[in-house]
Parts: sequence; C-alpha cells; structure tokens
Amino acid sequence: MPTVVQDRYAEVKARFQQLFEAQQIQLNGHASHPYHQFRKEAMKRLEGLNFPTRRDEEWKYTSVNRVLQPEYQLETPVEVKAAQLQPFLIDGLDAIRLVFVNGAFREELSDIGKLPEGLTVMELDNALADERFGEMVQRQLDSLMEGQEDPFMVLNAAFARHGLFIHVARNTVVEKPVYLIHLAAPGEVPTFSSYLNIAFAEQSSEASFIEGLFELPGAEGAYFNNLVNRFRLKPNSHIHHYRLQQEGREGFLISNADIEQDGDSTYSSYAVDLGGRLVRNNLATTLNNQGTGTNFYGTYFAKGEQHIDNHTFIDHAMPHCQSNELYKGILTDKAHGVFNGKVLVRRDAQKTNAFQQNSSLVLSDKAQMDSKPQLEIFADDVRCSHGATIGQLDETAVFYLRSRGLSDEQARAMLQHAFLEEVIEFMKLEPVKDFAEQLIMKKFEE
Repeated sequence: MPTVVQDRYAEVKARFQQLFEAQQIQLNGHASHPYHQFRKEAMKRLEGLNFPTRRDEEWKYTSVNRVLQPEYQLETPVEVKAAQLQPFLIDGLDAIRLVFVNGAFREELSDIGKLPEGLTVMELDNALADERFGEMVQRQLDSLMEGQEDPFMVLNAAFARHGLFIHVARNTVVEKPVYLIHLAAPGEVPTFSSYLNIAFAEQSSEASFIEGLFELPGAEGAYFNNLVNRFRLKPNSHIHHYRLQQEGREGFLISNADIEQDGDSTYSSYAVDLGGRLVRNNLATTLNNQGTGTNFYGTYFAKGEQHIDNHTFIDHAMPHCQSNELYKGILTDKAHGVFNGKVLVRRDAQKTNAFQQNSSLVLSDKAQMDSKPQLEIFADDVRCSHGATIGQLDETAVFYLRSRGLSDEQARAMLQHAFLEEVIEFMKLEPVKDFAEQLIMKKFEE
C-alpha cells in the first residue's frame, strides 16, 4: 500500500496563495509586466517546496512554526509623518534616504535629491524595463529562482512588489551612503512584507549601504518581514553593508543576503541585532577570484524570550583570498541565540587565510546559546582558524570596577558594553558607529 505524505504546511501555503491572488487584483492592468510574471512563477514554485522543520540540519535550533502560524494580511497604507522618522535618522550622516513603511516605498518621506554621478537607484520593475539594466536584472532574477529550494527566498520573490535595483558605475566612489529605512507599523491584524534588493558594484567602484529595520513607536502587533539582498561585486570594487535591526517585540524577521565577489573585491558586513521576537539571518558569499576579501562582523543582544539565529557561509572557491568573521552577543532572561558559521575552502583555494570566531555571554540560567563554527578544508596550503566561547562576566573584573566606585549594575553594564564594542569598532562610518552604540545603550536600559 503506497505511503501518503502529507504537507504539514499545506494550509500555510494556501493562505499565502490567497494573499497573492488578492494582490493580483490590486495590479490594475499590470499583470502582464515581466516582473509580475517572475513573481507568478515564484508563487507557483512555492507549491512544490516544504518549509523547514527542526529535523533539517540548517534549522535544528530554530522552529519557524511561530512565524507561519499567524493569518497574515497584505501590508496596508499607514499615515506616517516626517517627524516620526526622527528617532531613526543618524546624526551627522549625509545620506540618500529611502523609506519603506509596511513594505511600501514612501517617496514623500524619502530624501533622494539629486543622485551622485555614477549611482542609479530605481524600483526593480522599472529597472527590468530599462534598456541599460534590463538584461542585467533579468539574469539576477533568473539565477535567484534557478534551483532555489529555500521557501522563504521564493516567498520573497513572489511578494516583493517594491524591490530596489542599485547600480554603482565603473570607477565611481559614492561618498554619500544609501540609507534604507524599513518601518513596521503593525496594527490589529498581522501583516506580511517582503523586500528584494539587487545591488551591483562595477569594477573599481565603492559604496556604502545602510539598512535600518525598526518598528514605529507606539505600534504594537505581530508582523513578518521577509528580506532578500543580492550583492554583485566586480573586480576591485568595495561594498560596506550596515544592517541595524531593532524590530518590535512581536516582529518576525527572516533576512537573506547573497553575495558574489570577483577578484580583488572587498565586501564588509556590519550587523547589529537587538529586536524582534524571532530573527533568522542568512549571510552567504562566494569568492570567485584571487585577491578577494570578505568581512562579517556581527553583534546581537537578546532579552525576554527573543530568538536570534545567525547563519553564515563563506565559500573560498579560488586561491589567495582572505576572510574575517567575528560575531559577539549577549543573552539574558529566556533568550535563545544561535550561531552557525561555515567556511568552505575548496581544493584549488590554496593560500587561503580565514578567521572565524563566535563569543557569547549568557547571563541567566534560562538563557541558551547554540554555537557551531565550522571549517571544511580541501586545500593543504592555508591558514585557517575557528572557535567559539560561551561564558559569563568575569566576577573579578566586576569586583575591580566596584572597588573604583561603580555600582554592581554599572560595572556589569560597562563590561557588557565593552564586550560588544570590539565588533562595533570595525564600522567605518563614525556616525553609524555612534548610532549603533546608542541603540545598544537603549537595549541595556530596557
């Protein structure tokens, strides 16, 4: 008798299908646009995929049941005044600002101005129709779906109506960073928002991208943000990618960043994770030619019942490349942290230099940290190291600071801040560094 395998998430996929059909009604005659056809194909692909369970090795420490249980609705327009953006603006930073509220681009809140020469920013559907970039964008959309087995990536492709295309021309150094502010303004009904961004850095170019993920003050309720970033770095290009995450206490976030680097390029990621009920970050890069450098720097601070999961993958595919990875975090109350970092050194990747370290402070009996640094090395002439530490504050150091006049609370806060500061110091933009430190200090005060 044949075995019948039931899809435990069939109801969930049916709800997303209904949302997609409701979204189609709002297209107002644009259903034939190539970008919408791409989204339809993604929705069709979702039918044959399964959402991960804790039986899957890559998700063994993180259950997505809480993310998929709510009956989400499409993002709804919310009135937001310019003054409400003030807490999320970075003092001293002259930036190109693009604001999204519940997934929708808000031009009236943005501050694009005249873009610097060599920098192009446009919505993906417009870029797809542009004779300069259409073929480039189409290749990226095709490769995104080719063999794609991650249901959250496919779900993102199906629902990302307001994706961005960012292009930095050859030999261009963009002095102004691009600041993407994603604001969640949940209400009584759980909302679902998707963001898809594709960024190209042409040969010998350099640019900085800042992402801020925040909840609007006073807003309460459950929501799910599904974020995908694709970065393509041509030879000798440099990208600095900052991600400042302070989602709401009922917010779910699944973030995917996919990077491909050509020779002599450098990609640096600076991530700060402070908010959210459940957060999963997937960060992966492939080093496709010699002389390539990759830097992954991350901090996380979780309280209450927060769950923050960082998954990283660095693929050393060619020789004479280097990577540096440092993640440090603090967990207290009943929080749960996960770090799963993998560095792959392929057979031809001789002269690789790879460093990976994860260190965490667990400050309560009920907090939990799962750390799994991994090295897979198939070359014999390399310098690679990896490690993990999980511990508590040094009570001797606490006693020393108290002997110098600090209270117990002040001493512990100072040591915790210093612990995270090692990662924050890698940030190149001083205003962003100062802003990140302010966010962390507010987290201490909660």
